[in-house]
Amino acid sequence: MKEFAVTISPRFYETDALGHINNATIAAWFEVVRLRFIDTLAGDSGMDTRSWILASLQIDFLDETFYGSDVTGKVVDATIGNSSFTLHCEMSQGDRLTVRGKAVLVHMDVASKKPQRVPDVLRDSLAAR
Repeated sequence: MKEFAVTISPRFYETDALGHINNATIAAWFEVVRLRFIDTLAGDSGMDTRSWILASLQIDFLDETFYGSDVTGKVVDATIGNSSFTLHCEMSQGDRLTVRGKAVLVHMDVASKKPQRVPDVLRDSLAAR
């Protein structure tokens, strides 16, 4: 799979009492990376990103992340099930890998609130990466 990366510039208010980027902020940054990745796969298909719900989130904090230096968030692996999409992400600051995570998203029919098959446009686009 071709690498997908997003640059994030930490803001001072995202730090905790010890000067680290807050753990809840890291979860939010992973969401930004995931949704931008899905947007690139969807292209101009008009797919609604509100149709994805987070079913599972795992975050491993490997090193400290600080204010003052950009962070690179990457999708390093992605697999599509019937109605689910599993994304493996990493974050680094400079040459240090600071965070690794995995998220499982479920594609939902917004009206019925029932899982639905992941659209073929995403399947085809991911296969082409």
